[in-house]
Amino acid sequence: MIGTSVSIKSWASQTPSAAEVRPPCCVGCGVASAPVGDRIRVHGQGLVRRQVRGVLDPDGISGVLEIEARKYECQRCGTVMTVVPAGLLATRQYSAPSIALALYLWLVAGLSDVAVRERIGAWRVRGRSGGRGWAQLYRWVRAAPRLFALPRPVSLAGTARAIAGRVIAMLGALGPPSRTSLPSRLFAGATLAC
Repeated sequence: MIGTSVSIKSWASQTPSAAEVRPPCCVGCGVASAPVGDRIRVHGQGLVRRQVRGVLDPDGISGVLEIEARKYECQRCGTVMTVVPAGLLATRQYSAPSIALALYLWLVAGLSDVAVRERIGAWRVRGRSGGRGWAQLYRWVRAAPRLFALPRPVSLAGTARAIAGRVIAMLGALGPPSRTSLPSRLFAGATLAC
């Protein structure tokens, strides 16, 4: 899976053309995808639907969004590549910014896991399990150092919550300083760290 600089929100409003988000080279053999003066080597192979869960901005309403990711195939080695908007993680249905915001709300802002689930969760929970916490948060805490492509390693000393707190701090530092609130910087930083 290859991320681009196109945001999830922009991608959802209009899927970019195959030429706009074509990978610069094949991830399998390294051949240039469209060498100047030569034929295209990495061909578009259509679209595949991908579900994105969470929020699209720090103050947004959570939900489920479906986008169409672009598929490409290298004509030299046969490698198939999927190109997605910035902020998507290969093995997660929730976007990276949504995961980072959920961890921030739980670990830094001090909201309960139930409150974080209400705010970030894709669906409203009703019935017998409605009053329980959100097990997904605990999985994200344990996986935090591996979820994001951070600019430097995070110390793995201490509890999983302490490690995740350091990941949150680093993601906040990656966000643009022009954004005044920490959740807004964190959201932007997590989009960059994919």
